[in-house]
Amino acid sequence: MKIPDALHQSLMLLKTHAFVLGISLSLLLTLALCHAWTAHRTFSPDSFTSADDPSMKARVETCHITPKFISVSGWVLSDLWPGPKASFVLTAGDGAQEVSIPYRLQERPDIAHATHTDGNAFHNRYGFTAIARIPAGITPHIHLNIIAGHTLYRTSHVCRS
Repeated sequence: MKIPDALHQSLMLLKTHAFVLGISLSLLLTLALCHAWTAHRTFSPDSFTSADDPSMKARVETCHITPKFISVSGWVLSDLWPGPKASFVLTAGDGAQEVSIPYRLQERPDIAHATHTDGNAFHNRYGFTAIARIPAGITPHIHLNIIAGHTLYRTSHVCRS
């Protein structure tokens, strides 16, 4: 009987345990992506020129802050956003502890119908929802920021939970 060499033994072992190894690697990759998606990034409003946007309308409908996580949803619109030359940034905290929160846009036909009485809505993705990890000790201030060029338009909300 021929004794298998080390490479052959390794390949046989890999073949017999490939399923378990594949599941383990998939779980690790999923956890890493989830951790990266819910991570906070520092945001410095002082690096922008602040301005007032009288057309900006916004509402935070739900807001929950725990010691480690934040969950927030609502809607925002202005003459600038949604639009091709502006972006929306959701932030929490104040000063040096202000962080951006990853969010997902949601369709809000109720807002589109209420604001576009001519029935000519550009689109109805005015809503947002976010769940993210936050650093310890963050203040319960939520900021809805519209950035156009180097100009920052913002409105704020204080979470009560």
